[in-house]
Amino acid sequence: MSEVRELPHELLLRKYGLNISQLSAHTQQLKKDLDKTITFIVNKSKNGKINLTPAVESKIETYDRYICDGIFEYLENKDVITEAQADALKDKADDIREDVIDDLKDDDDDTSNSQSTQSDSSSSGAKIGFWDWK
Repeated sequence: MSEVRELPHELLLRKYGLNISQLSAHTQQLKKDLDKTITFIVNKSKNGKINLTPAVESKIETYDRYICDGIFEYLENKDVITEAQADALKDKADDIREDVIDDLKDDDDDTSNSQSTQSDSSSSGAKIGFWDWK
């Protein structure tokens, strides 16, 4: 199973020591909406299997891109970075975002494969955490 990395906006917040409350109201709302979307996806997962449809994938990417734009705007207004630096960071963020989405897809595939193996080996019980319930 691959390691799921942070979305670019999370990396930027951590890198520049920012709190989402420092950003515009619009960016804060986008973050809340993204968090709700991710929570919904996790809650709808079945046996750890994440159903990442193209529409959901696009939604996550769009929210993250706009949140990043809000962070870049804040950093530019505070003269922390220049517009050229923001453009370079945007390109890097696009690459990271693609990797994170690919990791989620890989985890979905890995989970599917491990679930089918697990169900074959333990048909009379359930494995929850470290315990096998019979």
